[in-house]
Amino acid sequence: MPKPAKIKEGSRPQHKIELCAMKATKLLLLFAIAPAIALGQDDPGEQVIQVTSKEFLQQLIEDGVYLFIAPKVAESLVTRRVEPILPRPDMAARVSGTVIIAFEISKDGKVRHAMAASGPKLLQAPVLAAVRQWRFKPYTINGEAITVATSIPLKVSNF
Repeated sequence: MPKPAKIKEGSRPQHKIELCAMKATKLLLLFAIAPAIALGQDDPGEQVIQVTSKEFLQQLIEDGVYLFIAPKVAESLVTRRVEPILPRPDMAARVSGTVIIAFEISKDGKVRHAMAASGPKLLQAPVLAAVRQWRFKPYTINGEAITVATSIPLKVSNF
């Protein structure tokens, strides 16, 4: 008969490690399935833009957020949209492009943990500052508001 394994002091019990792995697997599976389902897309050829930076995924796990909604779904929930104030073209280089902002929409419709995932560096800060002021209708499932994650691409130009 095999002897039971001894757990070293200070080591994590196996069930906690398995629980963390299970949460990470669910989150990664969600990111893998979302493009296939293409929720909220009008055009089947349109891609769902996803942000999978390590910091953003860790924040989602810490917050217990396991639902990632498509940009079009998020945009349909906007109740207050603030436009970015961009640097004047005579003060800086002329820059245009798409800035992708990843964030959580809380149960009360506020933006949490927003981060610029990509786009011209000169445009990221003003776009991020504007998106942090946005407000949304809460996303609901079966009548219950839940916190969700999303990323929205914003085309901007300072000229």
